[in-house]
Amino acid sequence: MDQWSNIETAFYASIFTIVLGLIFYFKLWWDGPGVGWKFTRWFFGILVIVVFIVGICTYFMS
Repeated sequence: MDQWSNIETAFYASIFTIVLGLIFYFKLWWDGPGVGWKFTRWFFGILVIVVFIVGICTYFMS
């Protein structure tokens, strides 16, 4: 049962990171015309990498 707790904690941390990234992206999108297709691809690519790092680190640290 302890193993499932680590998976659950890592899942919640990953979801929180995704929500934070989406809030940040939509704030930038709402403020001005600086958000293009190239920025969007880079932003979500980096966000996916960060989500994996957060999930893995949370899994092994908790």
